[in-house]
Amino acid sequence: MSDSTIGKKNKKNIIRHFFQIREIGALIPLVIIFTAASLSNEAFISLSNLLNMLRATSYLFIVAVGMTFVLCGRGLDLSVGSQVGLSGIILGILMVWWRVPVWIAIPTALIIGAAAGAINGFLITIFRIPPFIATLATYYSYRGILQGITKAAPIGPMPQGFRALGQGSFLGIAYVIWFIIALLLVATFVFRKMKFGRYTLAMGGNAESTRLAGINTRRLSFSLYVISGVLASIAAIFFNSRFSSAQTGTGTGMELQAIAACIIGGVSLFGGSGSILGTLIGCMFLTVLENGMIMDHISGYWQQAVVGLIIIIAIVIDLIRKGDLVQKA
Repeated sequence: MSDSTIGKKNKKNIIRHFFQIREIGALIPLVIIFTAASLSNEAFISLSNLLNMLRATSYLFIVAVGMTFVLCGRGLDLSVGSQVGLSGIILGILMVWWRVPVWIAIPTALIIGAAAGAINGFLITIFRIPPFIATLATYYSYRGILQGITKAAPIGPMPQGFRALGQGSFLGIAYVIWFIIALLLVATFVFRKMKFGRYTLAMGGNAESTRLAGINTRRLSFSLYVISGVLASIAAIFFNSRFSSAQTGTGTGMELQAIAACIIGGVSLFGGSGSILGTLIGCMFLTVLENGMIMDHISGYWQQAVVGLIIIIAIVIDLIRKGDLVQKA
């Protein structure tokens, strides 16, 4: 074997080893975008703007964590944005229209979110409807229900005690940011250390082998959609509290943002791999990109173009990580 052949082989191994770092596909573009935005506008790196970006990231991250579980289990949930809106409207009706105490209204909203996710899980696991079709149908159904109930009118203002949850802070940091830190730690622990996370990844990698190993894949898949629904409801609670109202448009487009954040963060569309940290980085990338473009007065249409390009790059990096492209080269 010639020295040139050995050199090429070593180079391929180095490239493959570098891309084995799951979050690298999201971290590199995040650093590039953050650096470019910082250089173009000094106000971008101000403490207030950084905290505002973290707060904006928080809402998306809560939903994207649920999407991460679903995608890793080789599923898909196009209805999470509508679930956010529906849970928020139900919460608004309970607290504003019916004067239900906060300590009853919040658990009820969580139950609504769990039920919405359970309907998705039921359609997919019992009726064997493909996830894309099932959740596309519930996407329209949930959005239609919330708009029909309210006639597209907002509900508010929220009770003062409830508003403190989304508008208050601890040590100068918003409560929702503290929440996503806890969510990051808990969800990462579930993925890496608990059987539930390992079984989810195994099912996403090969559902039939996982079933033959004695794992109830139907029940596992069902639970993933319930988790996604509960997290969508939590995002709605923070939304309502932050803006002191329930808006019918809340959550619109969030399903696509969550999917984009997951893919950018290294979650495989084919299931079986992903990380919560990578999802967080993907969410931060989308927030930094949007904030940077707004501060530089760049059209939001270009943001969509950049996100699409980054998704393609992330998928290519995923293929490199698996060795497909390197082996063919």
